[in-house]
Parts: sequence; structure tokens; C-alpha cells
Amino acid sequence: MKCRYLASILSIIALLAAGTWNSAYAITFTPPVNNGAPRQASGGASRGNLFTPNADRGAPRRASGGASRGNLFTPNADRGAPKKASGGASRVGIYHLNPSTVGAANPAALIALLPQSFYGTTVSERPTILVYLPATQAETAVFSLKDEAGNTLHQMNVSVAGKTGVMAIPLPADAPALTVGKNYQWFLALKVNGTLSPSTPYIDGWIQRIQPTAELVTAMQQEDALQRATAFGKNSVWYDCVATLASLHTAEPNNATITKQWEELLSSVSLKEIVKAPLLTSAN
Repeated sequence: MKCRYLASILSIIALLAAGTWNSAYAITFTPPVNNGAPRQASGGASRGNLFTPNADRGAPRRASGGASRGNLFTPNADRGAPKKASGGASRVGIYHLNPSTVGAANPAALIALLPQSFYGTTVSERPTILVYLPATQAETAVFSLKDEAGNTLHQMNVSVAGKTGVMAIPLPADAPALTVGKNYQWFLALKVNGTLSPSTPYIDGWIQRIQPTAELVTAMQQEDALQRATAFGKNSVWYDCVATLASLHTAEPNNATITKQWEELLSSVSLKEIVKAPLLTSAN
């Protein structure tokens, strides 16, 4: 069984290196009860309280692991990740890059900031995706966005040289705008020694752009960023909730209220190990 799993992972990495990878790997956002992430996805995950998943969405049909909810983010009830997606799922890159340089408070693995369903929504045409970068000698990462059929829509290099912490990766202006109601898969892979290989650390997740409700549109016009983040969380909009709060935390690192909200949001989706990680400037 382990041999077959290892062979599968190596095969996926080979496809990644060749630019043809289209499976459904990882990241963690907790969808509501009836929503489904990739049907054959696997891997552990847990929920939290800053983001509230919606009632009818479900995590990957074959996913395993514990889960617990929280109150800042509420997953949405009727949305689901791609039904035809296949493959494993893990929001944590299992290859530890340079653990000897990592302190106890900083994990040595690449981590995606998502709930356990490996799925989240956005109201943005070009949303921002957050990842945790471990200490590594890698200088470049490859970011790719694909449609549900596995067609690559956008690919770019991201500089990670000397960076350790939570990084925001906004989709640039030259990336196609996401279509409302469509599912997309993104992945980030670190180039170790300048190349992609079977040992390449990588993470991935699913995203769907939704049409905001009239209530959310009004809330989005609030000048108070924390109120906007809270509104995104209440409406199950994970990517915009976490990106807004991260931007606010970066701007006001000594604000105790914001710091607490940030820690609670990450803890609510079982990412407590990176709540103290530094927030880096945007990748773009």
C-alpha cells in the first residue's frame, strides 16, 4: 500500500516537472456540510472559529482526519469543490527543506493557509493566496492556476530567496479574471537547486469566485478593514477573509485585537503552528 502511494506521489511530481500536472493536492479550508472538495482527495484537516464554513458544503469525500469549527469564518452551505478532481490532498509540503535553520516556533515545511476542505471562495476577480514559506535555500517557486479540466490558465515564478514566513501571492493583472461559479486549482512548488524534481515541496488548493450578496457588498464598503474581514468570514469567503486580515495585521503588527483575531483564525483551521510566523511583503 505504501509503495503504491509513494509511486503515485512520484508520478505526480514528474507530471508537475513536465508542466502537465493536474491532480488535486492540498490546502485547507472547511466547506459546509453538503459541499464537496475533490471526490478522491485525502489527507487530514481541521476547522476553526475565525472563519465559519457554510452549512451545506463538505470536505473531500474521502478525506480523513479530525476537524473542529470556530466562529470567525463560516463555511458556505451550497458550494463544493470540483466533483471530478482526483488525487491526494495536503496543505503541508511534506519535504522539509532546511530544518537545521528553523527555530521551534517556525515549521520546516511549506504550508498553505486553507481549511481542511482544501477549498475556499472569493469575490475577487484576481484573489490573493497566502502560503507559509519555511527556511530554505530555494530562490524561486512556481505558481500555477488551472481550470477544473486541468488546463493551465496562468503560470509565474515567485521569488522566495531568503524569505521565511507567511507570504501573500496576489494574482497579477495579466492573469485571467476568475469567472463567477467556476472552480479553479492553484499550486505552488519550490524549485530546489533551481529545478522541480520528485522531492519538490509543493502545496495546492481549490478556489471558486462567487457573486457577493447585497449585504456583503455593503459590508465591503466599510472603511474598517477588520469589519470587512469579519463580513467575509460571516459569508464564508475564505480567501478574502484571510487576505484582508493578513494585510491588516501587517499594517498594524502591534495591535493586540488584530493579533488575537489573526491567531484565532489560523488556530480555527489547525494552523496554530504558524500564528507567530512573520508576515512577509507581497510576492508581487
